[in-house]
Amino acid sequence: MAEHRTATKSPNPPQSPGAANQESTSPATDQSSEPAIEAHDDGDEGDGHETASDTSSNATSSLASAVRDYNFENKRRYHKFKEGRYAFPNDDAEQEREDMKDAMVVTLCGGSLHGAPLKNPQKILDIGTGTGIWAIDMGDEYPEAEITGIDLSPIQPTYVPVNVSFIVDDAEAEWLYPDDSIDYIHMRNMGPSIKDWTKLLAQAYR
Repeated sequence: MAEHRTATKSPNPPQSPGAANQESTSPATDQSSEPAIEAHDDGDEGDGHETASDTSSNATSSLASAVRDYNFENKRRYHKFKEGRYAFPNDDAEQEREDMKDAMVVTLCGGSLHGAPLKNPQKILDIGTGTGIWAIDMGDEYPEAEITGIDLSPIQPTYVPVNVSFIVDDAEAEWLYPDDSIDYIHMRNMGPSIKDWTKLLAQAYR
């Protein structure tokens, strides 16, 4: 049976959530060799004159391109970032299966997206967001909250609520979020994907 894990924290929200379409000032986790990038960061075309900031932007664009250089095996497509960490494909067929699982869980939960009581959440984190369907629904339900989805695959849709954003990152790396800065952390169907649950949950409750 699919696992459904959530972790709630004592509310200590930031002053105001950041706009979803703004570029993050820092990655979600400590990735010295493979920094987190926005799921839809494709880079911008410049005038051909490279500056120091252009160099950084180009590096991020290269990473964005690299994570979409998917692996293919037995006619199925797999994630490239942290190759092999997630055993299942990320192609269209798998995305449909993931969305079906989400619909089943929400139906079994009586239409609720979460079980824990939430009062005016400001920052919500979705670990292993997949297609982003849960994060998007939460963005609609809590328009004042900043919703961030993290996944190894940049397979989320481009057009989402303004308070929803996605980044490509490894949730098992060291988190860079300040303590007590996240009001609600959601994890679901992650059983086969996490190597060290103790460490991950310790970071979630921090």
